[in-house]
Amino acid sequence: MSFFGDLMSGSAQKKASNYNASLLERNAKLEEQQAEREYQIYEQYDLPRFNYFANRQQSTIKNQLAGSGVEIGSGTALDIVIENQNMIDNDRDMMAYNAEIAKDRKLNEAVMSRASANVERFRGRVAKRASYFRAASSLLTDASTIGAI
Repeated sequence: MSFFGDLMSGSAQKKASNYNASLLERNAKLEEQQAEREYQIYEQYDLPRFNYFANRQQSTIKNQLAGSGVEIGSGTALDIVIENQNMIDNDRDMMAYNAEIAKDRKLNEAVMSRASANVERFRGRVAKRASYFRAASSLLTDASTIGAI
């Protein structure tokens, strides 16, 4: 009786492991899709919006300087325009860096989910093989018990 129970137990464990692995694979796909979607938001919305406001800010500074009668091409006025442009470029670079890091983080989570899925499948195969050994042991124990009677 234990022979069949051991075989069924191993088969059930393998099926459960395969199901868990399929869930982990699905999560990996979702994480990859989310990484791409978030990066597209950066490229199509965040960056263009930042560029729009940065250009407006730079134009406002130039207009204010020109309106005050200061020559923009030299001296302190030029330093102000250059410093502002450097800060804008730095902010743009930080946005790009943060978007890349966020994308890479999600892609790494997908890789880890796939690795976990592979481990889960392996556990299922091991459990099924172990059930064969338990079933064989049970069968041999039952045979020796019958032989002793």
